[in-house]
Amino acid sequence: MRDWVFRRNCSMSPRQLLVFFASLCALSLTVAAIAWGVGGALVMPFTGLELTAVAAALFVYARHAADRERVRLSAQQLQVEWESAGVVHSVSFNPHWVRVSLPDSGLIEVSSGGRTAYIGRYARPERRETLVKDLRAALRAL
Repeated sequence: MRDWVFRRNCSMSPRQLLVFFASLCALSLTVAAIAWGVGGALVMPFTGLELTAVAAALFVYARHAADRERVRLSAQQLQVEWESAGVVHSVSFNPHWVRVSLPDSGLIEVSSGGRTAYIGRYARPERRETLVKDLRAALRAL
């Protein structure tokens, strides 16, 4: 059985993001409280607006931090699985009838029996050709 896994290249895990956001909130609210204390009445509402916008952006980032693709090849099936924002999609193919190609769109196309799946979203473009060769060689070896 062969298994290829591709993950999004994220610089921060969701837990690290939470720690970062908590420290950002603490620092911003401290500065806003000091400004409020010396008469800057509008600093606190704008700090709340700023932190809400940053929280929304970090939430979108965190939802996609665990996105991945997995290709599993066994003698019985070729399974292509991809996860986006926690939703997992999966397509299975007969490994003896599957076609693997690299069209001009840039993503690797796996097709058979009227079904198609695209992989390689998280692989660098220059490495996709190598993946196609590896996948074809593994299919021929069955």
